[in-house]
Amino acid sequence: MNNKTIDILGIGDPFLDLVVEIDKLPESNTNCPMHGRCFQGGGNVATALVAAARLGMKVSLIGSVGDDLFGKLSMSDLVYNNVDVSRMVVHSGKKSNFSVCLSERGVNGKEFIVGHGDFEDLNDTYMDEDYIKSAKMLHTGYITHAVIKACEYMHEAGGKVSIDAPYYKPFVFENYRHFDIFIGSEMYYDTMCEANGYVRDAYEKNMNILRNEGCEIVIFTFGEKGCRGVSADTYFEIPAIKVDVVDTTGAGDVFHGAFDYAYLCGYDVEECARFATGVSAIKCTRPGGRSGIPTLDILKKFLKTGEIDYSEIDRRVEHYQSGIML
Repeated sequence: MNNKTIDILGIGDPFLDLVVEIDKLPESNTNCPMHGRCFQGGGNVATALVAAARLGMKVSLIGSVGDDLFGKLSMSDLVYNNVDVSRMVVHSGKKSNFSVCLSERGVNGKEFIVGHGDFEDLNDTYMDEDYIKSAKMLHTGYITHAVIKACEYMHEAGGKVSIDAPYYKPFVFENYRHFDIFIGSEMYYDTMCEANGYVRDAYEKNMNILRNEGCEIVIFTFGEKGCRGVSADTYFEIPAIKVDVVDTTGAGDVFHGAFDYAYLCGYDVEECARFATGVSAIKCTRPGGRSGIPTLDILKKFLKTGEIDYSEIDRRVEHYQSGIML
């Protein structure tokens, strides 16, 4: 992986998120006080790249937005977070992805009201072989014919492919052979076990089934219960780090970006997961998926002392509260 100009290349369409903080979901036809609100860029792959960029990686995103206001704001936030957008596609006359993220303080819950853009998936013509091969790693959250082509290019160049798998979908479980690093959610794990008759508590056995299908590393995140993973003959469990949680939006996305960062830095797999757990924990102490993502120095201090230096993070919070600038 020498002479690479990009650390992590992502393929995925970004969102613009409106993050709203409330105590709990109201009943119908009632008023509900709002504790805070802000616009932030979103999308699982895009936010993973933001996390990696905040930690010091050079990252780039291939994806789509419309030429509407939401698309312009989404692109602006990627640039603010040092994500290269030179390969993004802006579709004329199309709507961009938009999401309302409701964060419930009282129960540490969250809901997403999602409106997808009306543009088509990128086809093979947007998968530039030389550009893809200039990256050390490819990160994605979905699989199409074009993304499979990108995975093949990445493997031909000796790179790795990681996937964010929040939901148990055929485009994921039919394509395990294309993934080196598989990180799935608790929802994916539970549905996988139910669909296949797996014993839920047989974590190591169940994850090794995915390894036998082609994945080198398999990890599942379980929210406040931490994460579990397998690699080669190693099985590990890492507890979540207790923090004062404000909003869990984007916690899994950030975990992916931090894990990929640590992996490319040469950490062993369990260390990567522990590193990613720390980044995700800090993120959860501030609203939205991106405002609380730490730098490497902030993370190192947290892992060593348990203390979070918010001076730089809260400047980001103020940035988002004042609105994303075009």
